[in-house]
Amino acid sequence: MKNYYEDKPLVPYRKSIVEMGLVVDYLKKVDAPVEVKRAAYIMFRFESGNGQKGLNNNFIGAQADSGRWPAKFDTVITGVVRKQENGTNADRLFLQFNSWSNSLDFLIDRVEQRGLYVGGFESRVTKTQITDSRDLAIAYKRSWVTGNKRYNPSEAEISSFLSMYRQAAKIFV
Repeated sequence: MKNYYEDKPLVPYRKSIVEMGLVVDYLKKVDAPVEVKRAAYIMFRFESGNGQKGLNNNFIGAQADSGRWPAKFDTVITGVVRKQENGTNADRLFLQFNSWSNSLDFLIDRVEQRGLYVGGFESRVTKTQITDSRDLAIAYKRSWVTGNKRYNPSEAEISSFLSMYRQAAKIFV
């Protein structure tokens, strides 16, 4: 596997935790459309186990072996961690961020740039307009989680996502 961040040190794995109340407070202050905030909140919860399963301040699974990310994040990416990927047990290279909030800023940027929110056009995998929260649930699983535009999430997966969306809609208005 190629390390696209050879300029960053290889660092040992360190579990990171953040309280979801801090994440909510931070998202409320971010200058982003409300639907982007909602999507980022849900994705952060899924990807981080509600803030309990961070990897070196990376709460979103951002990887160093899938390509170089926008240069504006170079100063907040402080290292690379080799670890087995959840679900596949394959060795992968993950980014280390200097803070959990920079990990969240990265996620917000990716959500917005990829159109992965209600009202957006998911441009990377599904290439579809997201008109409602159900579309978002399906696009998230296809684009962010599996990278497979033909993946059909189960009703349980969709239901779990929709429950979080309803919570997000009450928090971010």
